[in-house]
Amino acid sequence: MTAVRISRLSRPGVLESIDPERLFALLQPYSDFFANRSVQIEAPDSIDCQAVIREIAKADRETPADLLDAISLIDELANTVSVDLLLDRVPAQALGITPCGKHSSADIITAAWLSNPEKLVQTHALSRIKRVRSYDYFQASQTTAPKFVTPAKETIQQLESDIDSWHVERFRAQGTRVEVFENADEVEFSIMHGSLFRRQRIVENGRFGFHSFWPVQSASAIYNREFGELRINAKSSKEKALYCRLLGKHIFGNENLFPTGIKYTLDPLRELEIDALAPGGIEGISDVRMIELWLGEPDDRYGVTTIRKGDDLLDWANAKKKNIRRERRLISATFKMELDGRKGELAITIRPPNVAIYSRGRVASTIEAWLTQRGFIISNQSARRTRHEPALAGA
Repeated sequence: MTAVRISRLSRPGVLESIDPERLFALLQPYSDFFANRSVQIEAPDSIDCQAVIREIAKADRETPADLLDAISLIDELANTVSVDLLLDRVPAQALGITPCGKHSSADIITAAWLSNPEKLVQTHALSRIKRVRSYDYFQASQTTAPKFVTPAKETIQQLESDIDSWHVERFRAQGTRVEVFENADEVEFSIMHGSLFRRQRIVENGRFGFHSFWPVQSASAIYNREFGELRINAKSSKEKALYCRLLGKHIFGNENLFPTGIKYTLDPLRELEIDALAPGGIEGISDVRMIELWLGEPDDRYGVTTIRKGDDLLDWANAKKKNIRRERRLISATFKMELDGRKGELAITIRPPNVAIYSRGRVASTIEAWLTQRGFIISNQSARRTRHEPALAGA
């Protein structure tokens, strides 16, 4: 099982919210370890949660690895979103808890660890993917979307081995875990691997020292079955290129399938100005406006960036006779999109060449159709984009 470690408890109160009987079931296998630390695990009603928390917080090489895995997962997954993800994968009756009972989120996650820890590790991986909002995009080099076929266990193991080798060569900890989650539209890959060794200064009982450990680092990739597109969230451009190559090689049989390149552009703002944000005939979109624009100096050696914010920057530019075609380098733009029948607007941030930040879900296809139609996504349709005169007439 993949070790999921934390250097400290982010929410110490989570342990105290676990039912005493279930907490006892979790800690009792490690009673000898706690006894050596003068913490008694003898009965559900006698557990000193604060003492347990102190021992976990100052974990050392003698602390059982499985105990750290359990506490780390419970600490991170004891929330509504993670519980829903878990129950989508594990029937409630399989957790051994009474339906309609009084169960905190920590109770449910702890029950999952006690009954099926492997499923909980998978839920942890999936929850990390769901939290990611910023991706770089890589389009398949062939004209039709490559077909995804569920990989064999041996294929995933070879993928993990190749990823592991790359990280170990760069002085990361050995150990890589790839989880694959399939649905009708997309295939999600969770990638957990070792990071650089870390020494962290700590203080305990007034004495200073160091805590040394190998952190876990996460990356994620999502393959869109319809568009033949791979989007990746990872720490560096080289790591993203690695996943393009290795996922192409092991999952699709072609390591050159996802070349790196430019996915997004802000050129439509220069070419079409206010009309760049017309709904463009995309069903369900009633209005789009730009609320933020990052501008860079032509000479970017000095890192000077100007940020403009407003309710509708293109409307302001039109009223003030500001010519965006003469503006400096366009770095990033944030739009607000209004959809028919939906409360609240959607935020969309485009940061060329490969970064887009917006909600992933049912509305994603509408957003991506609009971005493609208006030319913000570079594709074969880009050359066909035109001004949308009805939108101008109604402005």
